[in-house]
Amino acid sequence: MNGTKYPRTTVFVVSGQIVIDDPFIRTLNKQKCYDTYVLNKDRVEHFRQRVVDRELTPDEVVIVVINVDDINGGPIADILMPGFNWQEIRDQGQIPFARGLATREGMQEIITYFDAEAGEKIRSKKDLAVVVVDHGVAEIF
Repeated sequence: MNGTKYPRTTVFVVSGQIVIDDPFIRTLNKQKCYDTYVLNKDRVEHFRQRVVDRELTPDEVVIVVINVDDINGGPIADILMPGFNWQEIRDQGQIPFARGLATREGMQEIITYFDAEAGEKIRSKKDLAVVVVDHGVAEIF
């Protein structure tokens, strides 16, 4: 090993439950976020056009695609869409996703809280960012 740092799996307890943070699994989950992005491409394009129509800038807003049933996505969706009845979507056998526009500054702060890598990525992105929260991680496109 000669002093080289390798990513390590970390185990900790959150709200009484054991949580494992594994860099390999996190990388796989970020790839799964790409799949979520592709599955929602039509809605992403809809919101891109809305940004253009409203003359908003990439400094002001981001497009979000958030799995409401995700451990991190649920609380974010509740902030962005308080009181929305996600159960109706579940009752139809679907996974609920919050999709729309959000303030860039707010999303940068939230994302950094649970995914520092994605937080840095959104800060460095100059054009319109798409934030996907799914599989316990965030990814920026």
